[in-house]
Amino acid sequence: MKEDMIRSLGDLLNLEIITETVVIVFLTWLVLLGIRRLSAFLADRFPRRRVQISSIFPVLRLVAWIGAIAIIVTSVIRPQLNTLFAIAATVGVALGLGAQELVKNVLAGVMILLDRPFRVGDMVRVDTYYGEVTHIGLRTIRLHTFDDSTIILPNGLFLNKAVSNSNSGALVEQVVVEFFLPGNVPIRDVKELMHEAALCSPYVFRKNPVDVLVEDRFDYGFLSLFKVKAYVMDVRFERLMASDITERVKEAIHDRGLLPKECIFPLPAFDTARAV
Repeated sequence: MKEDMIRSLGDLLNLEIITETVVIVFLTWLVLLGIRRLSAFLADRFPRRRVQISSIFPVLRLVAWIGAIAIIVTSVIRPQLNTLFAIAATVGVALGLGAQELVKNVLAGVMILLDRPFRVGDMVRVDTYYGEVTHIGLRTIRLHTFDDSTIILPNGLFLNKAVSNSNSGALVEQVVVEFFLPGNVPIRDVKELMHEAALCSPYVFRKNPVDVLVEDRFDYGFLSLFKVKAYVMDVRFERLMASDITERVKEAIHDRGLLPKECIFPLPAFDTARAV
């Protein structure tokens, strides 16, 4: 049986089969290159649909490669059934012994592309990492952080960790900016001021509501926690909007004399919630 398998493999690895396989792989790669460039062009041309357009390519890439492999096996190689089973068993044993992590990451990548818990263009947090998904591959996922760094994470990590998705395919997302102020500040005046500051920010998506919430805190004395909740017009401007609102609120409180400027304690952490 071993000799029959070796003879069958020798019949398969002839010049004609190798040439046709290389041509199919090259054409598939060429088509995907064109689709990728078209996707990038359309995303730049229609920025309000950038997230939806960018999320289509990973799925098309998976379908294209599955189709190419199916054509190669069924139309080019056309192995006998017993040969196919023998090759599959050999490959399965080899992968099971030496490439368990690779197989795990590939399976996780397929599950992510099919289940779609997040897409290219989404802002996600996994473990200690937070950023925009720029690439979903069969082995790794790339995140672009606000520090202009690219983080490459294995797909298997997303199966074992909780993943927070801030916008779920939408271009807008809710950003929460928090301020700690003394507990005796005039609540109504400060809320009105913060509401105006958020609406004046050029990064705010004004079609969605802007809310200011207040709660008392006694962690370090009597304080009032103000939460400005507004939607950013593009997920990439999240930090710019939070910084702009913080600056406007601090300057307005100082100009109106509601309390000394040194008494303002903005919380610099920006918590994001799921977009609607």
